[in-house]
Amino acid sequence: TMGDEYVAYKTPKTIVAETVYHFIQGGIYGAAFGLVTPFHPPGSKAALEEAATGVFKPAAPFSSIISVPHNALIFGSLLGVQRLGCKTAEYVRSRQDIWNDVFGYGIAYPYYQFFLVKHVTNHNRIVGGGVILAAVYASLIE
Repeated sequence: TMGDEYVAYKTPKTIVAETVYHFIQGGIYGAAFGLVTPFHPPGSKAALEEAATGVFKPAAPFSSIISVPHNALIFGSLLGVQRLGCKTAEYVRSRQDIWNDVFGYGIAYPYYQFFLVKHVTNHNRIVGGGVILAAVYASLIE
């Protein structure tokens, strides 16, 4: 029945929970991608050589374990931001539909362009602070 349907926008606590869950899930996807990515880790000798010559030489699968955290953070933050936008739209509109997801995707792209292309250091500080705030919020709110 309609009244028994799960509704994620009932409280801000559910928004935070969904965001953290998808951040962790995205981190797992990013870590898996980091294991097999053809791109060299940022700042590595191979990446600097590639940038200097302009010739792309793919990395072998499982050759750059150092890129796992980098990819996990990118994927995790993108999924977390998309879910935060989506669930906030559901909460504000009091409606669960596809337009909330579209809104979340619409927020994720500018977030990527601003933070992950131009301001990576600030991004890492904000994500770290967000994780800490989410943990504090989860422990204080009943």
